[in-house]
Amino acid sequence: MVVTSKPRCRSRAAASLAGGAVAGLVMALSAVAVAAADEPTPPAGGVARVVSLAPSITETIFALGAEDRLVAVSTYCDHPPAAAELPRAGTYLQPSVEAILGFQPDVVLAVPTPGNRAPVEQLRRLGVRVAVVAEDTFEDSWQAMQTIGAWVGRPDEAEALATRVRGEIDAVRDAAKDRPGRRVLFVVGHDPLVAAGEGLFVDQLIEVVGGRNVGAVGRGSWPRLSLESVVAAAPDVIVDGAMGTESGGGGEEALRLWWEPYRSVPAVRDGNIRAQRSNALLRPGPRLGVAARELFELVHGVSVSEEEASR
Repeated sequence: MVVTSKPRCRSRAAASLAGGAVAGLVMALSAVAVAAADEPTPPAGGVARVVSLAPSITETIFALGAEDRLVAVSTYCDHPPAAAELPRAGTYLQPSVEAILGFQPDVVLAVPTPGNRAPVEQLRRLGVRVAVVAEDTFEDSWQAMQTIGAWVGRPDEAEALATRVRGEIDAVRDAAKDRPGRRVLFVVGHDPLVAAGEGLFVDQLIEVVGGRNVGAVGRGSWPRLSLESVVAAAPDVIVDGAMGTESGGGGEEALRLWWEPYRSVPAVRDGNIRAQRSNALLRPGPRLGVAARELFELVHGVSVSEEEASR
C-alpha cells in the first residue's frame, strides 16, 4: 500500500485533556517537570483559599466536596458545570501570575506542564505556596488525590475517593477478562499523527479494557507516528479524539472519511473507527472509572453493563 499525504486537520484532542487545542498536548510531550524538592506541607485541616491550575485537580476538589475552598481555576476547568463559573487564573499551559496573586491563595495546586514552570517558580519566589502533583499514571492519580485531600482538609474523603475509583476500574477489568484481545490505537492528533504511548494512564486504560496499545511502539508517552507505522501495527480499533469531542454523532463520520484511504488497516476495513466521546478519557482524576467504562464500549462495541448481564 502507498501511504499518501493527508490534508491538514487541526486537532483538538487536548480539549479533552484541558479544554484547549491539541498544540498544548503535543507541547507536553517534552514537558520538563516542575521541581518538587521544596514541596510545601499542608497544615492540619487544610487551607481556605485554593487556586487550581489543572482540570484533574479541580475535578478532584469537587469530588471531595471542598469546592467552597476554590477561589480560582484554570481556563480549561469546565467539569463539573459549576467549575465553569469560577474565576479564571490563566490557562492550563500558561497560568497568570498577576491574576493568581490577586486571588490571595493559601496554596496553588498545579501539575507539570511545559508552560507553567516559570510561573510556578516566580510564585514561589514571591512567597506563594505551590504544590505540584503528577498525573501521568493511575498511581500518580491516587497520590494526587491524597495530596489534594490534605490541602483541602479532606484526607479521609480522598482515601475513600481513590478506593472507589480503583474499584470502578477493577470492575471494568473484570468485565473485560473474557473479551477477545484487541489491538488499539488511541489517537489525539492528525498533523502530526500523535497517539497515546507506553506507560501513561491511557495506556493503562487500554490494558484495563483488554486491549493492547499499538501506539506504544513509538517513543515517549505521546509519540508521533508515521502512517506507515500505523499500517504495520494493524490496529483492530482506532479511538480518535483529533477532531474533538464536541462534534457528537458527526464525529465518527468525519473520522471515517479521514481514515478511508487506509483500508488495509483492520480498524478502517471493519468500520472500527471510534470518536472519543468525552474529556474523561484524557483527564486522570476522579472520572478514571468513567473513562474505563467509556473505553470498554468504544473498543468492544458493548457496554460494561451489557457484558455483565450476558454472563
